[in-house]
Amino acid sequence: MLKIPNEFKVGVLATIAIILLVLGYNLMRGKNMLSREKILYAKYHKVGGLAIAGHVRYNGMNVGRVLDMHLAGDGSGDIVVSMNVTPDLRIPKGSVARIIQTDLFGTKALQIELSNEKEFMRSGDTLKPALEEDMVDAVKTSASTLLTSLDAVVTSIKEVLNDETEENLRKSFANIQKSLNTLDKTLEANSDRLDKIFANIESITTNLDKNKEQINSILSNLDAVSDSLSKVKFAETILQAKNALEETRDVMQKINEGNGTMGLLVNDPKLYANLDSSARSLDALLTDLKENPSRYVHVSVFGKKDKSKKK
Repeated sequence: MLKIPNEFKVGVLATIAIILLVLGYNLMRGKNMLSREKILYAKYHKVGGLAIAGHVRYNGMNVGRVLDMHLAGDGSGDIVVSMNVTPDLRIPKGSVARIIQTDLFGTKALQIELSNEKEFMRSGDTLKPALEEDMVDAVKTSASTLLTSLDAVVTSIKEVLNDETEENLRKSFANIQKSLNTLDKTLEANSDRLDKIFANIESITTNLDKNKEQINSILSNLDAVSDSLSKVKFAETILQAKNALEETRDVMQKINEGNGTMGLLVNDPKLYANLDSSARSLDALLTDLKENPSRYVHVSVFGKKDKSKKK
C-alpha cells in the first residue's frame, strides 16, 4: 500500500486553508469570487460614512455590496467606490448610485436609480454619483430654523409683556377674582330662589313628559291644519280679489270723470242743487198736505155739487 508522506498532507491542508481564508475574506468584504456578478464603480467627493460591505439596493432590495473604497489617483481627492451587482439587474448607462441613510443610526448604503437609456452597462463601467442629505444634517437644519423662529417669538413676547402689560394682566386677574367672589356670594344669597327655579324647571319637564301624548295630538292637529291651509287655492282667491279691486277702481274713476248718474251727482253742483231744491219743495208739499188736507182732498156725504147749476 502506497504511503502518503506527512509533508504532502500538510501541504494539501495548507493549500485548502489558504483558499478558504481567501474565500472567507472576500465573502466578509461582500465579494463572491465564484459568482458572475459584475463590478461597477462610482466616484464621490465624500462618502458620508459609507463602509465596505455596505448594501447596494434597488427598490428596497439588496442587489449587491460595496467591495472597496480608495482615493482616486488623479489628485482630485475624490473617492472611488467599487461595488458588485447581480447580473440579473440590467442597469442602463447614465444610471445613478446614490448614497442614502437606511436607519436612525446612520448606516449608509448605495441605492441604484435607473436611467431611461437603451444601452446597458457592463462590468467595469462607472455610475453617476449622488449623495442624499444626511438625516442628522437635515435635523440640524430644521432645528436651526426652528430655534431662529422660537427666538423671534420669545423676543416678541418680551416686547409685548412689558411692565405696563404685566400690570394690566395683574389687574385683570384681580378683577376676575373679584367677579368670581361676587358671583359666589350672589349664588349663596339666592340659593333658595335657585332651588325653587330648578324645582319649577323639573316640574315643567315632568308635566311635559306626562302630557306627551296630548302634545303629540296637538302637533298632529297643527300638522292637519297646515295641510288644509296648503290645499286652499290662495292664488285663485288673490286673483279674484285683484279683479274686484280693479273693477272698484274703474267705477271710482268713472265717478271722478263725471260719467253716469253717480258721476254727475258727485261732480255737477247744479244737479245737486236742483235735486236739493226738489227735495225741499216735496218736503214742503208733504208738510202742507198734512196740515191742510182739505185743500187737496174733498170729501162730501151728499155727493158732489153741480157748480154749473148754482151759477
